[in-house]
Amino acid sequence: MKQLYGYVMLFIYSCLSSILMLLLLGGGIAIFYFLKGNEFNFPLGQLKRAIVFGCIAGSAITLATIVFNLIDKINARKKPPSDPK
Repeated sequence: MKQLYGYVMLFIYSCLSSILMLLLLGGGIAIFYFLKGNEFNFPLGQLKRAIVFGCIAGSAITLATIVFNLIDKINARKKPPSDPK
């Protein structure tokens, strides 16, 4: 149960950090165009896209972590301990 809680927290953290990164990138691009002389344009579609893609990226990060942890557990069971001499 403790491990499941860790994966849920990892999922939430990775989704939020991915969303924040995408919002910062979109805001940086909007500021660049604003400083270039055009108007500041950060459309609502960009916000929705950042949320959706951030959740997709967070899911992929969590899934990769789970798969790699399972692979490590399987490999740890297969290898016998070495005999130190």
